[in-house]
Parts: sequence; structure tokens; C-alpha cells
Amino acid sequence: MSLLKQQVRSYLSLRGSILRAIAYGDVTAADVLRITQINPNSYQLRRQNPDLWTVDEVSLLATALGHETNTLKPIRQLTMLLQLLPDSKQREVYQRAQLTRRKLLVRHANCNNWKVWELQQITDVL
Repeated sequence: MSLLKQQVRSYLSLRGSILRAIAYGDVTAADVLRITQINPNSYQLRRQNPDLWTVDEVSLLATALGHETNTLKPIRQLTMLLQLLPDSKQREVYQRAQLTRRKLLVRHANCNNWKVWELQQITDVL
């Protein structure tokens, strides 16, 4: 259980360092657009609301910036890892992060659908 918490926190930490690199100008806007293949309007929206950055975009930026990307694998498999928790802990995590069976299916099909606040709630419960 603590390993899962550590893995999610590692991803959130990596995500934070990538977003700081963008905010402080360590990466130019042109480079971000080229690396992530998003359009300028999407980039502006992400600058205004950092929660819009997806797992795949963070992964691309992390690779381009030379960060270790093995923290991304647990996020891609998070729905399966949560199912390994004891039932009582699962219920607590799902309730706190407001996760339903439908939301878990959507996130299992595409890890880019994880919301940052959900990940933070999961680490708080674990």
C-alpha cells in the first residue's frame, strides 16, 4: 500500500517539476508545442489551467527534458493496482476520490483521464 502511495506521489512530483520547467521558461513554448503536438490554443489553456496536462503529454515532456520516466508506468496501471488493495481500503479510496465503476473503466481504457485532484486524494487516503 505504501509503495502505491509512493508511486503516485513520484508521478505528481515529476509532473510538478515538468510544469515548473515550463512556467519558468526552461522550455520554450515552441518546443512544448513541437514535443507534445498540441495546438497553440490548447497550450494557452494548459498554461491557464495546469490540470489539463495529460499523462501522455507529461511523459513526452519528461522524456524530452531528460527526466526519468519510470514513474509513469504505475499511473498507466493505477486502476489495476487499486484493485489489489483490501476491500475496505478500496472503498475508502474510491469514496474519497469520488471514483465510480464507470470512471474507473474510463481511466482504465485511457490513463489520460486521471484528474490531478483524484491522484492527490488517493495519496491522502493511502
